[in-house]
Amino acid sequence: MQVNPQIIEGLMGASANIKMAGTPMSVYRQASAEGDTEKMKRALGYAGECTQRAAKYQEKLEEGIKAEREEAKKDKEAELDNRLEEQNKPEHKCTDTVEISEEARAAQANEPVEMATEPVVYTNSGEASPLPAAETAVIFNA
Repeated sequence: MQVNPQIIEGLMGASANIKMAGTPMSVYRQASAEGDTEKMKRALGYAGECTQRAAKYQEKLEEGIKAEREEAKKDKEAELDNRLEEQNKPEHKCTDTVEISEEARAAQANEPVEMATEPVVYTNSGEASPLPAAETAVIFNA
């Protein structure tokens, strides 16, 4: 993913201008200690200009972040649409078929049906085989 150029410009510009405001602020403190009000005013003016430029870069940064979020949201929606399209393709849908046995057909016709008395398991080929005998052991501990 590529970072929005506004974000980079906003971060770098705001950072540089805040750092640059440090110099006139140190001049202001020095002039304040000396009692030089004209020098203090000039230093505050320079510091104010730097902070105003930093605020403008902050706005660019916020615009870049907003654009980046919108782009990410669009990408996420497009990815979701692609997934839905993939899931709805015919080759991804499963279809089951059911065959009705002779016993079921006879039951529908109300004919007597021969019922198995023991449980059975049906193999992959469709043949019925008796359930294997399960060995159970019960252990009691006193």
